[in-house]
Amino acid sequence: MEHKNTFFHGTLEVTIFRATVKKPSIPFKCISASGKPAYVSIKVDNKTMAKTTQERDRVWNQTFQILCAHRSDTMITITLKRKRSILGKINIQANKLLHEQNLINAFFPLCKANGKPNKKLKLQFIVRFKQAESAKNWETVLYEGIKNAAFPLRSNCSVTLYQDAHHRPTFQPPFNLRGKPRNLWEDIYNAIDGAKHLIYIAGWSLNPKMALVRDPQTNNPHSRGVKLGELLKRKAEEGVAVRVMLWDDETSLPIIKNKGVMGTHDEDALAYFKHTNVICKLCPRLHNKFPTAFAHHQKTITVDTGALPSSRDREITSFIGGFDLCEGRYDTEEHSLFRTLNTESHCYDFYQTSLPGASLHKGGPREPWHDTHACVTGQAARDILTNFEQRWTKQCDHNSLVQLTSIPELSQQPTAISNSPRRNWNVQVFRSIDHLSANPSTKIVTTERSIHEAYVEAIRRADRFIYVENQYFIGGCHLWDTDMHCGCRNLIPIEIALKVASKIKAKERFAVYVVIPMWPEGAVDSESVQDILHWTRETMKMMYTIIGEAIQKSGGQGHPRDYLNFYCLANREKEVKGEFVPPYTPHQGTQYWNAQKHRRFMVYVHSKIMIVDDSYLLIGSANINQRSMDGQRDTEIAIGCYLPRSEETNSDNDHILSFRMSLWYEHTGRAQEVYREPQRLECVQSVRSVGDDMWEIYSRYEIEDMGGAHLVSYPVNVTKEGLVEDLAEGDACFPDTKTLVRGKRSKVLSPIFTT
Repeated sequence: MEHKNTFFHGTLEVTIFRATVKKPSIPFKCISASGKPAYVSIKVDNKTMAKTTQERDRVWNQTFQILCAHRSDTMITITLKRKRSILGKINIQANKLLHEQNLINAFFPLCKANGKPNKKLKLQFIVRFKQAESAKNWETVLYEGIKNAAFPLRSNCSVTLYQDAHHRPTFQPPFNLRGKPRNLWEDIYNAIDGAKHLIYIAGWSLNPKMALVRDPQTNNPHSRGVKLGELLKRKAEEGVAVRVMLWDDETSLPIIKNKGVMGTHDEDALAYFKHTNVICKLCPRLHNKFPTAFAHHQKTITVDTGALPSSRDREITSFIGGFDLCEGRYDTEEHSLFRTLNTESHCYDFYQTSLPGASLHKGGPREPWHDTHACVTGQAARDILTNFEQRWTKQCDHNSLVQLTSIPELSQQPTAISNSPRRNWNVQVFRSIDHLSANPSTKIVTTERSIHEAYVEAIRRADRFIYVENQYFIGGCHLWDTDMHCGCRNLIPIEIALKVASKIKAKERFAVYVVIPMWPEGAVDSESVQDILHWTRETMKMMYTIIGEAIQKSGGQGHPRDYLNFYCLANREKEVKGEFVPPYTPHQGTQYWNAQKHRRFMVYVHSKIMIVDDSYLLIGSANINQRSMDGQRDTEIAIGCYLPRSEETNSDNDHILSFRMSLWYEHTGRAQEVYREPQRLECVQSVRSVGDDMWEIYSRYEIEDMGGAHLVSYPVNVTKEGLVEDLAEGDACFPDTKTLVRGKRSKVLSPIFTT
């Protein structure tokens, strides 16, 4: 693929004022009453990016912020339309805004269908363009949040970050930073158990028969083994308003035992809470074309908790992130394949959906699970509650939610809380959602895409490095070699590549680390998985091409992997005494049999986080693909959070640094001081060395324990020019499979489902 030397990269601001109206044929007839509704659409690269409302008087006064990362020869088209006809349009070349003038302001005649100007039909608008390179980094300018989000930036919040559902008592990252990581599922249990007024849960899936606390060494022995459903029923019987809102997978049918295509067991959860005080609702993801294809993917838990130990005051606490409260998600930093199958952790929770036919009776490997989550208090926690209320009242009912004003302890936020040292986070809640799933904040914005905007803004502000963990990594199809019209147009991968290219041009160090699963969950040779692998490869190729060209243009020094590296997580275990011995074995020669024989499998990466410069962190339910970023496909929620610079010390607080260092210690099994400066080439080389060494151990025939490290380099080869190739012949397939790493385009599935 040949890129232009320059990109139309920045923010396009378009304000549509008014259009001329056709004079009435009958004198003194009211124009606004007789005129047919008209609206204006704005396209970039022939893709609709914004629309005004429909107005009879053709007066809008509406402004749109449009994110762009396109070729410099892109065309911007502004069109005046009625419901079934085009009245006129005008084309603006991006090059004109990029090189000649960054502001266009006038009353323009629109062109007819034949391309000739219609002097009687004019449109007044302003177009401004602000280049991405003008964005200030996190440490040099006050951040005011994303303007197009439903919820504003909040101060005086607290944030607790979690890696994995639980940790072994011995897990202690040796960096002397912020102490031992907390245990997510134990904290969730305690929060639910301590609620006095409300417990609101929104999820993609929920298994009421699952135990949250499983560790024999827990500090809360009374909670060990208690089923989630029993806990919720008990709280509801105590008078707490327990409301559970789950995605209604409409393929969950009795004929297939309610399993559904995605295996969420939504109907089973509904039946479990029937005739109890818990109100459980199933909400379909309404869509005008594909009502069964997309999901409610948000994962939140909101409860009231004690504000201060010595006070009767209550506050709202919300959990948000990648975890669903369902089977297979409980894991520790160990990510064991075989050694926990006869323990309380996994003997009743064997989960393996990527090996067809897998079961505990046939033995491991189980599918280890790596995920991240957060707990928020303060006004941002109430925003997460408001999101739940907006969804509940839109799709369920209006009368079964608690009015916060009816809780005296919540009526005023104690001053002591907001002044607490732990209340120093700034937090903003973002969403991907539309008016079919939640009541829109305004009549103009019926679809919210603030998660995508937050990612782009964070990348444009990056100065030193970006660290990403995500279940998918797909985007920027308009710059791919093939499938440019598949619809996966989110800008996140392009923005990252262009950030790297700009740093290479400026001769400044910058590094990007991306951790994704070895392959998406499911049988690796299935149509959907192969399709997603194909999209992932196209995304990688596009990014490395941009970076390779930037290196060549700057003098040809360096390699694309000095700046961008993809990793996945995996484990390999030697057999130890006392392991679970299954009564049956998989069919010989299958992928399951091979994985068991060679005692290896991927650690499934389900996280959805991005860390920028150890100063800003995004975390939530959204994947880096079009389904999550579109706003009209899967519904998502996330938070962006940071700690303001300290006036006294003139340095950033180190909570985000501590979290990243703890993650890296878990993944690499090493505590390297160079990890504190991820942008340095020495750090890139150190992490890459771990990944390459672990891939060698993981992929070779001889069984060798990986010794607590899980980070493996993603199995592709990148040339100095930025070409992405398969590994050497014989290594082009994932170990234990006959499936190519590069995947292949499905002949059956539409891209809208897999991008």
